[in-house]
Amino acid sequence: MSEACDGLILDLHNHSDKSDGKYTPAAVIRKAEEAGIDVFCLSDHDNVSGIDEAYEESLKTSVKLVAGVEITTPDKIHIQGLCLDIRNKGLAALLEEQHRTRRQHTWDICDKLEKVTGIKIDYNDLISTFPGTINKLSLSQYLLSKNLVKPDTVENVYHEYFGPCGKIQMGEAGWCRMEDAVDCILKAGGIPVLAHIWRYFDPKNPENTREKRLEMMHELTERFKKAGGEAMETLGSKQGEKEETGYELTCPSELALEFDLYASCGTDYHMDEKCRLGVRYDFDKRLKPVWMHPKFRFYRPAD
Repeated sequence: MSEACDGLILDLHNHSDKSDGKYTPAAVIRKAEEAGIDVFCLSDHDNVSGIDEAYEESLKTSVKLVAGVEITTPDKIHIQGLCLDIRNKGLAALLEEQHRTRRQHTWDICDKLEKVTGIKIDYNDLISTFPGTINKLSLSQYLLSKNLVKPDTVENVYHEYFGPCGKIQMGEAGWCRMEDAVDCILKAGGIPVLAHIWRYFDPKNPENTREKRLEMMHELTERFKKAGGEAMETLGSKQGEKEETGYELTCPSELALEFDLYASCGTDYHMDEKCRLGVRYDFDKRLKPVWMHPKFRFYRPAD
């Protein structure tokens, strides 16, 4: 049963410190209320441990919470699950395997960092410092906080050590397949959403021309639909920021129409320094908003 959301401000893609966000789930809910958001989804990376905390805080506010998760798949393609049963056993098993994969990959990065640069990270201290979903940004923050690198911004440390041209180059972790992520979300009663397609297929790569990127986006959306995908983000942050990538503003909507997918939206909020909450997303009138999906519902612990 879908929820009535006409006229409301929705933001359906956001993070807390349970993954790579800066603020606790409760603090993020308070920020959402301050920004005037009516319906807010917390969808941490491979992690649903912040949902109940966010819900308890939402009861003190006017914000309606949607339970979500953002599952990492190969080639850094992210599949979001909306309105899913966070206690589903199949989902718990998949996220636990993702957790083990991430921890092993983090260990391998730390090991290579020491071999290449001589910088030794106390792995156990790193894990206790970032008990949620750890990533290369977390590693960059850790290096700075422990004075293991010269003072700089987190972004510069990331690019120097872990970016595309950084000192530490690693293959991808063994993430679950996109098809398995979609299937898991469906079995957990959720809505599979293809997240921020405009961020894939890096336009800075000279081989990724406008035509090539549009072709790859089309192929990815087609594959997602065949896997059972039901929605895709058509509006969000860092979309069509440059004149030469202006097509990112319209391409997702056209793909959603072509493949009969519901339209979702989200800021992908992590911290104020990156982007701010409070944007009103107005869908193309031809699209079906995801809140019209029969499975769209606000989170309640008994779900």
